[in-house]
Amino acid sequence: MPVFTRRGPGAARLSDHAGIGRGRRFRAAATIAGMLAVALVFTGCAAHDNGDGGAASAARALREAGDQTLTIYNSYKIAGLDPAGTGTNWLFDWGVAENLLQITESGEIAPWLAESVVRDGDTRWVVRLREGVTFQNGKPVDAPAVAAALTRQIAKSTAAKVYLDPATTVTADGARVVITTPAPNAMVPAALAARDNSLQIYDVAAMDAAGGDSAKIVGAGAYSGPYAITAWTPDNLELAPYPNHWEGTPPLRGVTVRVVPDEQARLAGVRSGEADMAFYPSTSAKLELRGDRDMHVLSSAQALQSLLVEMNLKAGIFTDTAVRKAFTAAIDYAGVAADVGNGQFAPATGLYPPSMSFALDNQVHDLDAAKRLLDAAGWVPGGDGIRAKDGRKLVVRFVTQAQGPETNDVAIAMKDQLARAGFDLQINNAEDSAAVKKDPGAWESSVALSGSLSGTADPIQPYLVRWTTGGSSNAQGVANAEIDAIGAQLRGEFDTARRDALLERAQEILVREQAYVAAGTFKYFTVVTGPEWADYRVSNVRRHLTSRTGD
Repeated sequence: MPVFTRRGPGAARLSDHAGIGRGRRFRAAATIAGMLAVALVFTGCAAHDNGDGGAASAARALREAGDQTLTIYNSYKIAGLDPAGTGTNWLFDWGVAENLLQITESGEIAPWLAESVVRDGDTRWVVRLREGVTFQNGKPVDAPAVAAALTRQIAKSTAAKVYLDPATTVTADGARVVITTPAPNAMVPAALAARDNSLQIYDVAAMDAAGGDSAKIVGAGAYSGPYAITAWTPDNLELAPYPNHWEGTPPLRGVTVRVVPDEQARLAGVRSGEADMAFYPSTSAKLELRGDRDMHVLSSAQALQSLLVEMNLKAGIFTDTAVRKAFTAAIDYAGVAADVGNGQFAPATGLYPPSMSFALDNQVHDLDAAKRLLDAAGWVPGGDGIRAKDGRKLVVRFVTQAQGPETNDVAIAMKDQLARAGFDLQINNAEDSAAVKKDPGAWESSVALSGSLSGTADPIQPYLVRWTTGGSSNAQGVANAEIDAIGAQLRGEFDTARRDALLERAQEILVREQAYVAAGTFKYFTVVTGPEWADYRVSNVRRHLTSRTGD
């Protein structure tokens, strides 16, 4: 792998799998900078329908006979096109934007627009760029262009600041790009591969000319990916192939990504032929579509995204540690996956997928322990089985995401489980769950498509934004001095074993000692397609559209 580290003169290049985190299950021998140490070796999961041989052959024949376009019905808006703003993570998903590094389907950090990234000492990183790459407007993706894009992002992007100190500098040194951090920063490789809008590469002149108006970015050719934006609104994205893409001309003549909030409408679009794919189906879709030979439910090979169950620590019943511990003990995590998953969920035994070198199996379902904790805390069962204390029912207003039907599926499974311990789970399937959670008086707990790993399999960025004091996604109000101290250490820890030990200690605090959070389940990414796309391979890392999609 051409992404490697160097501690001084004469250091050797690491072998292809050096630094892959293998922990108690597969402990790696080598040490590697930052998230290279988090590059994953995954174990196999359940088999998933990605189209049998006959369906795959028929799909290719149908596409060849068709118009070579692709229409996708999605549930999430495409909020904006300037990476210094919000919403541009979708451009990575849809083949518009590219980064210097990428996460492969096997979970390894690998080159993308960069040929190599080398850590030269503790604070200096040297990037060698792929030759011959151009933006869609024809300008070269060279060292000055890359340095300008990274510099603009570091200065303007809130997401970038999670990874890189604003004092980080980026300069062009001939054909190379040099990144210098003010202190050792193990997050640099993860930053350069991040799926969000942190450090995407784009033509700064075209972006600045738009002045923050996404409509003016349309047609500017500001990105380098295989598909260029020809039309955009928050509800609709139109793409055309970029014929001079460095991997070759993409095979599709056009792509449409349309926001259709209602799941049944998304499925109906595929059934009618108006859409080729429907993203974010509920777990019941597989049962509903069983026997329909023209509808294919396809899933990724690995279940990497956790659906985190968070508790409101700012107000209400979960300010009591005993009640939080009872709540997490009453959840039957294996039952959630078995009862409502329909093969789309994998049981959660901890915050992280078990293939992670640092993952602890410390989420335990124990209904009797949950009841004992509530008894000791003074919560008394009523005639209906729901507990009460000082005239207050043990009600949990539980927020789910309307755009993610899987979150409601998890909530439905949990409702019956928690009732056995005496909790009354009242589900609020919110159109804007983040807005609900801004009011500490409006909710007690939630489940969301907000993973313990980032879209590029990085554990540290989600840790910092979700669980450190003042983190940008810390709606629940976690404020723990040891958790904060661990976060600070993780930023600069290059050694795999020490990084793993820090994450393991953090899990003990988050899950067992304080019960701030739990993983409700892990989900396979699932897509419903029509017959023309029965051979579609669902990405483990949400690279939905690449230069080879449709070949």
